[in-house]
Amino acid sequence: MSNHGGYSRLSAVAEARFEALCAVRGRLRGTHRQALDGTAHALRAGSMDPAIPARHLLYLDLSAREPLAAIAVGDLDSATHVTWQLSGTGIRARNALWGSVREAGQLYLEQRKVGIEAPAVVAWLGYRSPNMASALLNRSARRGVEILERDLEIFAALRHGEPHLALEAHSYAATLAAQALDSRSGSTALVHALATIGSAGIPKQLSRDPGRLNIPEDHIFEAIADRDRLAWWGRLLSGRKLIAGRTFSVAGRTDLGLLGVSGHNTSQMTPGNPGAPRGYRDPGTTSLRNLALITTGQKPLG
Repeated sequence: MSNHGGYSRLSAVAEARFEALCAVRGRLRGTHRQALDGTAHALRAGSMDPAIPARHLLYLDLSAREPLAAIAVGDLDSATHVTWQLSGTGIRARNALWGSVREAGQLYLEQRKVGIEAPAVVAWLGYRSPNMASALLNRSARRGVEILERDLEIFAALRHGEPHLALEAHSYAATLAAQALDSRSGSTALVHALATIGSAGIPKQLSRDPGRLNIPEDHIFEAIADRDRLAWWGRLLSGRKLIAGRTFSVAGRTDLGLLGVSGHNTSQMTPGNPGAPRGYRDPGTTSLRNLALITTGQKPLG
């Protein structure tokens, strides 16, 4: 169905609804206005690196107090490689939409660098991510699983399993991804690769049996950066464990001109502070290069 523009039609409907919401912006609650403004900024031409292509709204859901959203970078109808990028604690549509979409765009550009002509990356903020305290529980992930499974089912229906599909999950989103992929819970998602960064762990029963994730074990990767204290404390206090997948490097590679990652954040470098430590998804890092390789079915750098 990829040649019939299923996602183009879905996005057109979503953007028409978005325009209607903009017309009544003043009547919306504060959190909804924040998500609306973030969506407008993320979709606006010129709001980020001009090399990042046009963004496409998949949905902006204001039906509950906490807004939910998903925005695609690249053409989901024709992409050969698609990545769902999932974010963790405190990252929500009302406070981090533009930054999340920019990170999706950075992964898109890196996937082009490693030889993929037609990638697409979805910045998915489709669940109410937890705050620091509730991140020790699995409740937010359980609530988000149904929505993520729904979105992956829509993708499967529109693309019929044609593209290579990967999930990239940061922090708490690792437990969301794992539960969404759990075959014993009825998951039928056809996902080819999973990469976790700064993982706060997944439920023990899944970490002991990664075969339940229904992904070849040699396509499951995880990385923890130096001084990533939040990931360590998250696992220790929650009792969750790492997947026991293959580790990949996020250390610097001076021979390739790639920088290392330090700490827990996905993004730390800003134009005004080029000397700042790098985050997992920052351009010019070994981490982003390896994420691009893993999510497109290639081997990461050693």
